[in-house]
Amino acid sequence: MPVSVLAPLLYLFAGFLLGKSGLNVKARASALLTRLIIPLVIIFNIATHPPGVFVVIGGIMVVMSLMLVISRLVTKDPVQNLCFCYLNIGWLGLPVASSLFGNGAAMIFIAAYVGSSLFGNSVGVGLLVKGADLRARIRETLKAPPVWSLAMGILLSPFSDVIASQGHAAYAVLKFLMSFTGMAILGIWLSETPVRISDFRQALLPFIGKALGLFVLLSVFILVCMHWQIDLVSQNRIALYMICLLPPAANIVVLETYYLQTGRSASMIACGTVLSIIAVGIYALCVLL
Repeated sequence: MPVSVLAPLLYLFAGFLLGKSGLNVKARASALLTRLIIPLVIIFNIATHPPGVFVVIGGIMVVMSLMLVISRLVTKDPVQNLCFCYLNIGWLGLPVASSLFGNGAAMIFIAAYVGSSLFGNSVGVGLLVKGADLRARIRETLKAPPVWSLAMGILLSPFSDVIASQGHAAYAVLKFLMSFTGMAILGIWLSETPVRISDFRQALLPFIGKALGLFVLLSVFILVCMHWQIDLVSQNRIALYMICLLPPAANIVVLETYYLQTGRSASMIACGTVLSIIAVGIYALCVLL
């Protein structure tokens, strides 16, 4: 069994044990990951980006929009809608894809993460705050770290050769920190979130429906990209399909708490994360062994 398959699970277990130890490091570790480590990884990859990055950003936003439409046909509950279409591509998908599938997968997941963040931080506010004006949505979106790091990466793109050659060693360290910190935070969070068997039963059907819907939409997106010879997508399609198995974004409970003063999504996210870890583990074993 490749070490890359086990590494994310080991990081997750380390975080779970850390959470049970009583040490309160989740907030600081989360801030370090979201405000420094992932933005630096995004800046490096956007500045040195291969062709197709912006196609992925736009494509993921379209896919998430269609997933939202599907969810709204079933329920008008904004929390359930967000849990169906806004995925944990940053804290879980990006570290795992980077560990399992390498640099190409990391690049495509970074692009997907930027697209999902743009979508989640704009549409999410509109869903949770009835009557929210356009200015409020734009302000919340622009404040998201992936947005300003995307802009910084674009500004630095004329220096791509220098950044790629001089920043390679630092980027390797950042990738490890991203994988370890992201999975450890999820482990801490899971250790602190109480869930019941009934919560898993309620989460299973939406998880399957979300996976099937994403599989169809991503298949169409991949076919379009293969037709237009977008190599970034066609060469990393096995990694891209892992998005089908990702849980709801942890940021949903932050948005919900801030705008609705409720936390219903916490158990949905926790159950979805456990189901996702199992599903991603099985998927990785199937495609890598």
